[in-house]
Amino acid sequence: MTRVDFSEFLRCLDPKHPHYAALEANYNDAARILSPRGLEHYLEGVKGMCALGRGEDLILSYIEAMPQVAKEIGEDIIPDVVHAMMSLSSHTSGTVITLMLHNLPLAAQRFGDIDMMRNFLVLIHQLAGKAPRGLRPMMENLEELLSKLTLGGLRRWAMWGAQAHARDLDGQMAYFGLKSESSRAVLKKERRGTLFIDNQRKLNFYLRALWGRAFFMKPTSGDYETRQGLRPFIEDWFIHVPDAYDTFYGISGVETFRAAVAHMAAHIVYTGTSIS
Repeated sequence: MTRVDFSEFLRCLDPKHPHYAALEANYNDAARILSPRGLEHYLEGVKGMCALGRGEDLILSYIEAMPQVAKEIGEDIIPDVVHAMMSLSSHTSGTVITLMLHNLPLAAQRFGDIDMMRNFLVLIHQLAGKAPRGLRPMMENLEELLSKLTLGGLRRWAMWGAQAHARDLDGQMAYFGLKSESSRAVLKKERRGTLFIDNQRKLNFYLRALWGRAFFMKPTSGDYETRQGLRPFIEDWFIHVPDAYDTFYGISGVETFRAAVAHMAAHIVYTGTSIS
């Protein structure tokens, strides 16, 4: 591999700074999964984080996080993340942006879809304007939130808190830190039964056992605006399913997922005309 001169992208740091070694190590790993265009965007992002002047930890968090995020949902998300972090810099501190970057691999893993990640970045930008004090405690509790909520549920939970505590900074910190009764109550209300991401691997095995072949599945944030959700659909040979199903008349969410993906897989296998 051709050696890259990283000094162009880390001008804000001394050439002997340990972040140079971190960038080289992560760049070599990223080169295995990113295209030349993706690597270019990755390095331009490093330059952008450096230009923000919000601390060395922020730069390192970006360097370490982006290859993991790109591996989960694709390299096209890199410019979106860079733009989002640059926009956040006018609303919040470098510490919060660093924490946000640190949590992006977790978010990418939980969402599993680039469009859902883009909607998540939009949500963060909205919260930065409506409830800036809530961003840090929310990021500190993101793992618990994403283990219980869909993206739509997270949005409704967050917007409820932002509106209820618009002029109460201490209230924002308590709500988004999951320390208030109202926060826990809304979280319980928005919690969904069975999340797709927690069952995706099992569903893949299920379809392989039925059909003897692999299928591509993606979650959709069908309840982002409302609680209605989306019907499953097929597009570009991908099976798209809602990111969560609740128990319905005694039928568990897992059983509903199995029925939905098996039905769509049958369409892919047996339909003779174009379906996408």
